[in-house]
Amino acid sequence: MRMKLSELSKKISKGSTPRKKINYSTKENNYFLRVTDMIDLADISYSELTLSQEDLNNYKIKIWPENTILISIEGTVGKISILKKAMSFNQAVAGIIPDETIINPRYLMYYLRTTPVFKGILKGTIMPALRLGDISEIEIEFPNIKIQNKIVSIIDSLTKKININTEINNNLEQLAKNIFTEYFINYEFPNESGLPYKTDNGIFKNSSLGLIPEKWEVKTISEFTKEMKNGGTPRRGTDKYWVDGKIPWLKTGEINNTLIVNNTEYITQEGLDNSSAKLLPINTVIMAMYGKGTAARVGLLKIKATTNQACCAMICNTYEDSLYLYMYLLIYQQQIETFASGSVQQNLNKDIIGSLELVIPDERTLKNTNFKEIFNKIYLNLLEIEKLTKLRDTLLPKLMSGEIDVSGINFD
Repeated sequence: MRMKLSELSKKISKGSTPRKKINYSTKENNYFLRVTDMIDLADISYSELTLSQEDLNNYKIKIWPENTILISIEGTVGKISILKKAMSFNQAVAGIIPDETIINPRYLMYYLRTTPVFKGILKGTIMPALRLGDISEIEIEFPNIKIQNKIVSIIDSLTKKININTEINNNLEQLAKNIFTEYFINYEFPNESGLPYKTDNGIFKNSSLGLIPEKWEVKTISEFTKEMKNGGTPRRGTDKYWVDGKIPWLKTGEINNTLIVNNTEYITQEGLDNSSAKLLPINTVIMAMYGKGTAARVGLLKIKATTNQACCAMICNTYEDSLYLYMYLLIYQQQIETFASGSVQQNLNKDIIGSLELVIPDERTLKNTNFKEIFNKIYLNLLEIEKLTKLRDTLLPKLMSGEIDVSGINFD
């Protein structure tokens, strides 16, 4: 069968954002999703931001139901997810409530990912976007519901493992944040006797950042790091700089507060030699400098890569230093974002970032954290996620096109 998306859906609409700045940090579970919270082909049941019931009522923010398909229509365009918990989202996200008597919502999600349906309807060159009217006109080809369910079962088996690994990594990242907070903000790290430093009446001294343990110090990021660099972009349209490139080249949209193990674009050696791009070593800390909702996002390189000019690279002396700086920037991200300037587009720059002060622990305390073990596990999980994702993405078009016949498969 073949039908327009509007005919397969009960509702297609944008989300909405409160008209004035509000406090998203509440104790209620009214999750509010942004494009940056979306993970492609993921089941979404959590977001960092929440809204109070009062704000939901005052600003008429719609709560979308479970199994709503999400499409990012602004910013990083074309990401597709599905809600596994009712929540709201902003106007950069479109919601689709499928008619489940006709189409399996997960089949629709997978179909939208595997077909180039968005390629011809993107609007704008500088900031591409998708329009609801164009999305509604997308034609969907689909088999009977029984075949849909079989295809979904096959792909879900891979997606489930990807989601499990993602959830494990989320928990490990939260554990790392908790350790960082206890050790380096609350000063409850163990002293030489194994007792919590602060509660064991450890000795403190004054600093520009307040009281800190006596053996610790305050440095700027430029003092703490070995080197700081901006990136660059080889001239677009010059094939010899891009075609058949093997050197990873990162954009700010690929910096998402996690380890960086892959990328989407590559440049050639000639492109590197004839631009301000720099090849960065593994364990370089990267911060996005431009864009509302993007500035101050951080990543930790686990591949050798270059970046565009909207990224600031911080190369540290040791792996422990890189992990500490990465965690520090994550914990204080919201404060750092306030240093961004510009009324239309928030911008940071290398000098602003380099001048930021941070508390530096003594070497013993820094080495006695479990950050290395935690992030090594996160890294291995990310590699497995990448392998499973490639396998899933290889199978998807073959299943959707009928190249792989599932009619004889029995899941009972």
